[in-house]
Amino acid sequence: MKLRTTHNSIRIRIRKSELVTLQNEQRVEESIQFPNGVCLKFALVTKPNIPTTHAHLENNELILSIPTEEAQKWMNTNQVGIETHSDLGGGEQLHLLIEKDFPCLDRPEEDKSDTFWELAPDTPDAC
Repeated sequence: MKLRTTHNSIRIRIRKSELVTLQNEQRVEESIQFPNGVCLKFALVTKPNIPTTHAHLENNELILSIPTEEAQKWMNTNQVGIETHSDLGGGEQLHLLIEKDFPCLDRPEEDKSDTFWELAPDTPDAC
């Protein structure tokens, strides 16, 4: 999985093999180790009986949860992404974007074998 963050925005890109793991196990996760022994984890999970896609942070783990029905539709079709906004109060919103990962055509050294070639535009603006 790839994680990109900016002010009040979280974007996750998921590879084909990770999508299979999510379908089979209802969870896919990644971690980043830091020199001081701290580990940052992030996960994408599917859950029944939740009203909407949302994110929460707990014990150094960022978890994005997708309602099972919405996740199934996304995983089993050509739908590229799931996007939502959560109210943070004070006029602020948290933007969540979960996408199938496309190959970056402008990075010839990058391994693209596990990406969604069939969904990528022929001439992407950027990866």
